[in-house]
Amino acid sequence: MKLFTRAKPDPFPERRTGPRTRVDCLATMLMPSGDRPGRLFDISTTGARFTTECPPAKGVSAILDWSMYEAYCMVVWSKPGMCGVEFDKPIPQKVIDDLVEAAPAGPRLVHSADDNAGEGPQPSAPPRRFVC
Repeated sequence: MKLFTRAKPDPFPERRTGPRTRVDCLATMLMPSGDRPGRLFDISTTGARFTTECPPAKGVSAILDWSMYEAYCMVVWSKPGMCGVEFDKPIPQKVIDDLVEAAPAGPRLVHSADDNAGEGPQPSAPPRRFVC
């Protein structure tokens, strides 16, 4: 019996208040510094993971807009290619259910180096409207 031992804190505590649901949906993060197009990767009633070419920094406030809904949010973490946002107030579960029905994640397409072999030059991407 270890009555007087200290409890060790969990080095990686779970910060989410609800489970995330995997989705694949076009979305845009609207900010005064410029809009960031991207995709919703997963979502819960309290937050989401947003993938984009140039994610905003931690602490930035924005509006996350997708085809069915928009929500005020704040970036709580950011790394190359994606960021996590926390919604200002929880979104209804019905919104998530509708999104899952309209944009399920499904299998991800993986490209190999040989996919574009012999096709000639690829068209260039349109210029970006923001600077990372």
